[in-house]
Amino acid sequence: MAGVTTLDLRVPDFDLPASTGQTISLESYRGKVSLVLVFAPDLKSSVRTIRRFNDRLADFDAARSQVLAVAGVVVGEAREFAEENDLALPLLSDDSGSIARELNLEYACHPVVIVVDQEGRIRESITFPDVHVEGVLDHIRRLRGET
Repeated sequence: MAGVTTLDLRVPDFDLPASTGQTISLESYRGKVSLVLVFAPDLKSSVRTIRRFNDRLADFDAARSQVLAVAGVVVGEAREFAEENDLALPLLSDDSGSIARELNLEYACHPVVIVVDQEGRIRESITFPDVHVEGVLDHIRRLRGET
């Protein structure tokens, strides 16, 4: 399938401020839940993708996974965007672009969704327009051996 890559790399450790007022780290999820990282190169052009994942948070929670959006903005902008769009999912502020650079996403023009297993390994990378929430949920379920 075009736009989908299966990988076995690790997500770099991170501690990033979030729209929720917390600082969120990769370590806090390791060994507990799978992660879905929605990288938004531009919040305005990524809002539909972020909202789709936000609308399905209960499904991701049921699949023992956490959805986090990541954008190269300052935390105040992330908080404002989350409030304006009524987002429950944390929007992480990667204002230095360090995580995007480490994952070779600094030049991405469209949202990129990365599925991360409980041990921090990247299992799938999906680029726009192939981002389908149900497909990401199916991949999470396969990681957990539920399908």
